[in-house]
Amino acid sequence: MRKDIVVSSVLLAGVIALYLSLSLMDDPRAVIFPRVIILVMGVLSLLLLAQSVLVRGKGAEGEAGGGFPFGRFSGCFVLILAYFFFMERLGFYVSAFLFFVVVTLVLGSRGLTIRKGAGRVAAGAAFTAVLYVLFNRLLAVQTPKGILF
Repeated sequence: MRKDIVVSSVLLAGVIALYLSLSLMDDPRAVIFPRVIILVMGVLSLLLLAQSVLVRGKGAEGEAGGGFPFGRFSGCFVLILAYFFFMERLGFYVSAFLFFVVVTLVLGSRGLTIRKGAGRVAAGAAFTAVLYVLFNRLLAVQTPKGILF
């Protein structure tokens, strides 16, 4: 729990510094998207801090210490490299969908059923749809186009 308090406090300090640094930008339109992301990070940091303070000590006894999960870390790193490799070939949206689905299946493979897998594929489709609306419609940002999209 103490580690969560430290992490959330450091994140909040970083969020405040980033938010204040946005005042140095000249174009007010260029600040909108970073400001939204920074505010979301700030809210999530506050939620982590509140959870760490309010739920102090609950569940800490039963947690397994274990070592650093090098296998999962290495697997995620390889998946990120594959994502960047395939993004130019398949396109941003197709590769983002595939990356999201594969990562959620790999990291959450315990107790995986067909229903849970279908839910993760549906969540990947919803995530990709949100990305499409955000980048293509709202921000009018051009994304890498591939052979599929």
